[in-house]
Amino acid sequence: MPRTSQEQTQERHAYLLDLFRQRPDISSKEALESFKNKFGSAINLKTFNQLREQAEEEAAAAAAAPAPEPEEPETEPEAAPEPADDAASRLKAAAAPEALNGGAAAPAKKPKAKGNGPKNVFVDAPKEHLTFLEGIVQQLQEAGAANVRIDHATDRWMVLVVDSK
Repeated sequence: MPRTSQEQTQERHAYLLDLFRQRPDISSKEALESFKNKFGSAINLKTFNQLREQAEEEAAAAAAAPAPEPEEPETEPEAAPEPADDAASRLKAAAAPEALNGGAAAPAKKPKAKGNGPKNVFVDAPKEHLTFLEGIVQQLQEAGAANVRIDHATDRWMVLVVDSK
């Protein structure tokens, strides 16, 4: 049985997270069948349950958070946004990548408040946002924040590690 690469594993996890976000009421059997049809293999049930719990926690956190008011009304969906030149607007764009690409990117995972030890934060965003985020992490490290680091990254995603203090 061939091993799956880290990138394939991340893709499979992202698929399940998206499935759970889109259909929170999906049964485990249906989700496992959908996964098997898509990738031709099964997934570890422990990982499957962890991903389901993560999606449920994200949904609960999103429901508890107040909905942000849109800054500009969307009149033409075909209009391309202007490139961000100042740091504040780039930071805002990196924090909310769905504002630039129509909601196609998955939101960044937030570290859980409970428990000890490091928390992995998976960020799926365009390359420009990841580059900008990498610069932010470097600035934080230069300023003395030793509890945030980049574990690994590609052009499409990045995994940050946040150590609790």
